[in-house]
Amino acid sequence: MKPLISVIVPVYNVEEYLDACVQSIVDQTYSDLEIVLVDDGSPDACGAMCDEWAKKDERIRVIHKENGGQAEARNVGIQQATGEYIGFVDSDDVIAADMFWHLYELLQQHDAQIVGCRMAMYDDRSQLPKVSDEEEITVFDRIDAVKSQLSETHFANTVPNLLIKSDIAKAVPFDVGKIHEDILWPFRVLCRVERAVYTTKVLYFYYQRPGSTMNTVYTEKRFDGIEALRQRAIETKETIPELFGCAERQYMGACMYQYQLLARLPKNDQYPSFQKRLHKEFRSGDYAAATKGIRFKYRIWYALFRIMPNVTVGVRNLLKIGF
Repeated sequence: MKPLISVIVPVYNVEEYLDACVQSIVDQTYSDLEIVLVDDGSPDACGAMCDEWAKKDERIRVIHKENGGQAEARNVGIQQATGEYIGFVDSDDVIAADMFWHLYELLQQHDAQIVGCRMAMYDDRSQLPKVSDEEEITVFDRIDAVKSQLSETHFANTVPNLLIKSDIAKAVPFDVGKIHEDILWPFRVLCRVERAVYTTKVLYFYYQRPGSTMNTVYTEKRFDGIEALRQRAIETKETIPELFGCAERQYMGACMYQYQLLARLPKNDQYPSFQKRLHKEFRSGDYAAATKGIRFKYRIWYALFRIMPNVTVGVRNLLKIGF
């Protein structure tokens, strides 16, 4: 018998997608699963659907709670999980049939505490995108794993494509009340591992819902991501100072990117204040640390944005740089 894997699924307002998501977990070739469906006070039929799934498969447990957001739902699931390993699936996504089997085997082969895989986006519910069967496996020590997450070369600001040793996952709660908790959580987890593995094999498929407000509206909530990147840089300086420049570069680069995004979206009354805030955030960063060792053309963009944000962003958007 294989070790138990706890799969945590926060559920909220996804009745159109929930069955496909849970079915993809139930159908896993790795059968020793504990599937924890956390009904986060969903206003639709999701709560009842979760209960029906629990009747059909004894591996499924349902937790009903008042709405508190995805981070809180994940924390509740982690607290209730009994498996030796913990994974996450978002309730409007689906996973490959061999995802957990493959990730578990990689953990065992390389004596690692965390493993990640590639993700692929799809927007057609009738079929998943075709992906390559080619695979490249990379093994990291702690510092290189964190560096890969900071620079998003392998590990990234994502949670559902990971499988983690339970004791490490339980030691790192998600920040509640934020919409970008996926930035800090994998970073904090990777800071606690001795060895990590990453595979380029696509095993997780995330759904891009039509008309997503994240791509059409700029709101105050977007600053949660900036705040998380700022906090990550601070924690990097404290725990792995040699990677501080990389973390600071990601923070300042995100400020410039968000300024670009703001310029491309419809303007509203908050537009000027958002501009000023993003530029202020950028200028609060450690420019010397962020630009040390990077190519000259990138240093130029950082220097120009410091003094002429509107002109710089206008040129970058015209040239389609950064998106």
